Amino acid sequence: MPDTVLSLSELIGESQVDDALFAQAYAESADQERALMKTCIARLYNWYGPSKDTACEVARRWRGGFGSVSRSAPVDVALVLFDDTCVSPARLLAALVPAIACGVPNVLAVRVDGKGDWAPPLLTAMELAGQELVADLTGKGVSVLLDKVADAGAKGAVVDLTGRPGLCAGRNDLAVYCPDFDRSASIFLDEPDTFDLDALSFIHPDMEFTVFGAEVPLPDGFVSGSEDFQAFLTSVRNVAFVPADRIGDALGHARLVLGPGQEGCWVWPELLPGFFLFHRTAWTIGD
Repeated sequence: MPDTVLSLSELIGESQVDDALFAQAYAESADQERALMKTCIARLYNWYGPSKDTACEVARRWRGGFGSVSRSAPVDVALVLFDDTCVSPARLLAALVPAIACGVPNVLAVRVDGKGDWAPPLLTAMELAGQELVADLTGKGVSVLLDKVADAGAKGAVVDLTGRPGLCAGRNDLAVYCPDFDRSASIFLDEPDTFDLDALSFIHPDMEFTVFGAEVPLPDGFVSGSEDFQAFLTSVRNVAFVPADRIGDALGHARLVLGPGQEGCWVWPELLPGFFLFHRTAWTIGD
C-alpha cells in the first residue's frame, strides 16, 4: 500500500491541547496513580502487540481450485473520541493504546464539546502512553476533520467513547467501534484486602461499584451487597472483579473479568487488532 501523507497536527491547528497542561497534570499526580496507569499501558501493549510489521500480503492456493491474495496494513489515522463524561484514565487508555500498538501512524485523541478544565488523570494517562496529539473539538469540528482526512485519501478507524449516534455515520473507509458499557461493576471479596478499592475509585471515578463478600469500609460511591457469591453472580451485568479462583464462574456472567492486581487495568473485549487494519482481498481462478 502506498503511504498517505497526512499531518494531523496541521489539520487540528489551534485546537491542539497545550503541552504545558500535560506537564502540569503529570507533576501533580501521585506515584501510585501513575503506577496504576503504567500497569494498564503495559498490559495493553502485551495484549495487542506491538505490531512488528507495517504491512502484510499473503497469497494462497486453495483445494477448491482458486487462488487468493490478501493484503492488510494499519489504517492511516485513528481517532479516539470522548467527552466530559469520560473521566476514567484506564478506559481511555484501553481505546488509545491499541491503536498505537497496532502501528497506526497517526493517532489523535479528541475531547468532543468539552467544557472547562481537563481531568488531570486523563492528561497524565495520555502523557504516560506517549500520546502527543490531543485536541478539543466540537461535534462539527470532528465532522470537518473527518472530511479533511477523507479528502486526503486516508483510511481511518474511530473508537467512539461518546456514545453519540451518528457522529461518524455515513462515511466510507471509516471503521467505527462504540463500546457498549453501562458503567456498573460488581466486586467480590474473599478477604478484606482482595482488591484495592481506593485504586478502583481513582481509576473509575464514574462507575457504580457494588461490593459483595467480606465487609470492609467502602470508598464514597460504593455500595454493599450480600456475602453470597451466587447473589454476586446474579448482580453482574458486564464487568466483574473477582479472586483468581472464581474467574471461571464470573466469565459465565461478565464480558470483562479482572482479578486482584488488575485494579488499574481495562480492555474493551470486542476491540481486536484487526479493527485497526485496512484489508484487501482478491480471488482468482487457480491452476
